[in-house]
Amino acid sequence: MAATLTDVARELYGLRPQDFTAARNITAQELKSSEAALSKQVAALKKPSPAAWVVNLLAREKTDDLTALLDLGEHMRTAQEQLDRDALRRLSGERRAAVTALAQAGAARAAGLGNPPTPAVLGEVEQTLLAGTSDPAAAGAVASGLLVKPLWAGGFEPVDLDGAVAVPDTASWAASPGGSRSPAPPDPVQLADVRRRKEARAEAERQERDADAAAVEVDALERRAHRLELRRASLEAEITELREQLATAEAALAAVTDDDSALADARTHATRAADDARNRARDARDAADAAEKSGQSTSRLTAARIPP
Repeated sequence: MAATLTDVARELYGLRPQDFTAARNITAQELKSSEAALSKQVAALKKPSPAAWVVNLLAREKTDDLTALLDLGEHMRTAQEQLDRDALRRLSGERRAAVTALAQAGAARAAGLGNPPTPAVLGEVEQTLLAGTSDPAAAGAVASGLLVKPLWAGGFEPVDLDGAVAVPDTASWAASPGGSRSPAPPDPVQLADVRRRKEARAEAERQERDADAAAVEVDALERRAHRLELRRASLEAEITELREQLATAEAALAAVTDDDSALADARTHATRAADDARNRARDARDAADAAEKSGQSTSRLTAARIPP
């Protein structure tokens, strides 16, 4: 029976990373004369990233534990669809524990093969395992043992699998080596229904976020309106006080105006009285001067009449 790309890929992706490239090139060369098309496909297979290689190890050597984790993801999706918060909390705790245990087991096995993962790689392994619990297609990719790169998921949204699996077809995800159970590919109708439910849930969550944002905006506007009301009350009180001060000032100005008018009248009368007094004084002085001159003239005449 002729080998398929899936068969060849399963052998190559079971090797250590440092052995992958040479083995791939040798296999492609061997197939070149007899199966040219398959040879090109094999030559195009990408070397798995360190994290993808660790997850592939788990798919081969920890099949039961990995399957249990992926089944747990299915239970979580069901709880999410049923809005069963208690079940979600319980299952989330179980998932965290299972992911940590699997990642540690993968790290220990990788170290035993001379490729101990760094903390960053171990983090990618955990993220990939979590992604496998988010949707059925990602579960199949994780269980395939043919990952090329790590996966990432946000909640229960569909995972981007573009370029993530060496042989991206449903058949390659149907069973792991040795015939052990692995998540079966989702039925198209069922998958479409799941996606519709996810889209509806995402839309509901978006609407809830919009409602929350609107409520926050309303609250902010109400606080602003309250501050403006306080400011308006303060300004109205200030205006009232200023009006009272203006009324007081206007009354004082009216009194000053009245006093100024009375003072002007008094000044006019005083000026006239002073002028009259000066005129009378001048007339009296003139009369006095005239009388004195007249007296002097009489004295001289009297003296002239008296004989010496």
